[in-house]
Amino acid sequence: MKRLSLGFVFIILMMQLSLTAQAADTVSAAENWFADLTTMQADFTQISSDGSAAEGTLYLRRPHRMKIEYEGDDGLILITTPVWLHVDQPKQKRVTSYPISETALSLILKEKVVLRADDFQTSARVADGIATIYLRKESGEAAGDLALEFSLKPFQLRKWTVRDSVGVTTSVTLQNMKFGLTFQNELFRQSDYSN
Repeated sequence: MKRLSLGFVFIILMMQLSLTAQAADTVSAAENWFADLTTMQADFTQISSDGSAAEGTLYLRRPHRMKIEYEGDDGLILITTPVWLHVDQPKQKRVTSYPISETALSLILKEKVVLRADDFQTSARVADGIATIYLRKESGEAAGDLALEFSLKPFQLRKWTVRDSVGVTTSVTLQNMKFGLTFQNELFRQSDYSN
């Protein structure tokens, strides 16, 4: 009976080590995916825990540059720079700017994407053909939770979910992804309503 118990404990330990190695491999694969990514265009669907939903188009040129254009009457546009997140409201002819470091997505917009660091917790799991990486930061800039979901074949980002410090959860699912396109600087220029 003792041998069976020790054998069982050994199997459990080996399974845990295997899962830990698999999680580490998943995080490394995600970091490598971002390192290899130059540009991406995708349609998206966004759903928030407050019940709101939106659709639009996302443009990403790594590092630092992302533009999110929402469809609909309001036509909200989000544009990132190395320092700022600009929220453009064309209907009101107003742009509001926030430090990009205060957003959880600043992690994936950096020149070198590092998904393991001392100031946040990282875990990962693979199930049903989806690799999910969870990042949690308890306090300070970009506090909240970020979950990145990748398809396995091919390995590429398909969805992210952000929970901010006040508990609002927003999920963005990507479709019709295109890679390696050329985006001119003009695409990421914010509107100037001063005239």
